[in-house]
Amino acid sequence: MDSSLVLKNGNVLLPDGHHYTGDVLIEGGRTREIGDRLSAEMEINAAGAYVLPGLIDLHTHGLGYEAVGAGTLADYARIEAARGATTFYPTFFSPPDEMAKQITRYREETDDLRLTSQVGGFRLESPYLANVGGGMSEAVAPICPETTEMLLKAGGGHIKIWDISPELPGAADLILRLSSAGIICGIAHTRASIEQAKAAVDAGAKLVTHLFDVFGLPEMTEPGIYPAGLVDYMLVEDKLVCEIIGDGTHVHPLLVEKAFRCKGESGIAFVTDSNLGAGLPPGQYHLPGGWGDVVIKDANDGVRLLDRGMTLAGSALTPIDAFRNVIRMFGRDIATASQVCSTTPARLMGLTKGAIAMGMDADLIVLSPDLELLYTIAAGKIVYQEEAG
Repeated sequence: MDSSLVLKNGNVLLPDGHHYTGDVLIEGGRTREIGDRLSAEMEINAAGAYVLPGLIDLHTHGLGYEAVGAGTLADYARIEAARGATTFYPTFFSPPDEMAKQITRYREETDDLRLTSQVGGFRLESPYLANVGGGMSEAVAPICPETTEMLLKAGGGHIKIWDISPELPGAADLILRLSSAGIICGIAHTRASIEQAKAAVDAGAKLVTHLFDVFGLPEMTEPGIYPAGLVDYMLVEDKLVCEIIGDGTHVHPLLVEKAFRCKGESGIAFVTDSNLGAGLPPGQYHLPGGWGDVVIKDANDGVRLLDRGMTLAGSALTPIDAFRNVIRMFGRDIATASQVCSTTPARLMGLTKGAIAMGMDADLIVLSPDLELLYTIAAGKIVYQEEAG
């Protein structure tokens, strides 16, 4: 039987965006009551701190020295918890056979994910991409029924997001099939036409994978005439939620502002797209998996390859960094940061998370007034606590 827990006197963010100073009672892994003078078997003094929905990391390839597919999900979950994530989706970008083996191993090691409640499911960024971007070319393959069946079997019902380029032969049919099975399909790594993207949306695509990144620019066909392109369509298509890597490097702040004005916070999900090295302090590191020596200036400059002219190799963001950037870099309030880092991802994925309300999953974070992470609570259990100074 799970013990009860109460967060006392916190500055609680309510679903309507307002703050309430009071208590949050957690029982059985869910929020049972929000009020005053509540009691439980265990108490956390949250006076002066923010009590917010836990962060949801929709897109992550690596953190610190842990890479998706290489280590254990338990270790990965601990790092995510220390960065404010109560739910995350391990994201694979590898050849299909290798990916199937990695997913199968994860399922076996975690009793089909029952031992890792923070894992929302698996995300496949490859193999069905038209443009590899910064990934490995051997990870990309044409749409093939046998490959699809192999990966679905390996996933055992736990593949929750699948990224696909709409211009590939068979893309619309595959998106229809996967969407009908409850898998969220993302439009990714593409130079598709607007018509091809519309066909993907009509088939059920609901997500844009890291908007602006690895999307082709429209060609000018008439001198002096501004061409409408794929990104323009995505910004005005209400059926699509657009991911943004919110570090100011992968997407210029002006483009982030443009996305906010077009989509609103209900149409944007901030993601980390983190890779090996993310979350490490500034410095030079030797990373495993063939990455070699990299330099990390800060969380917003990305992971850069020292022996390749400081080429950007991936994002160094963690979930709490992305949350803070919404406020500090992009000028929004805490409610908006919570919306794009928690509520919108939860709604996209159909989760009973992303808001603090009676009956919702008790996935919460407690932040100090200067937005330092004090506690991460997943399914009503403390999975991270700041060490005493």
